[in-house]
Amino acid sequence: MQLRRPPPHIRKEFDLGYRILNQSVEIFEIRPEWRNPASKIEIPVAKSTYVKTQKCWKIYWQRQDLKWHSYQPMP
Repeated sequence: MQLRRPPPHIRKEFDLGYRILNQSVEIFEIRPEWRNPASKIEIPVAKSTYVKTQKCWKIYWQRQDLKWHSYQPMP
């Protein structure tokens, strides 16, 4: 993740972060809130979930409907 983050001088305006929840890894953008630039918001981008029964990772992305959708080229 460190290799994909923007340069340090840009990170106040745009950064990437991740969190691990159970068997999922979620990647999100970190940006200033447009009405209150002192406050930061997190915008989910992608999620990968390990499915133990299938012994594989599933990849998802979040659409404008705020629901996670399977990444079709390689679900």
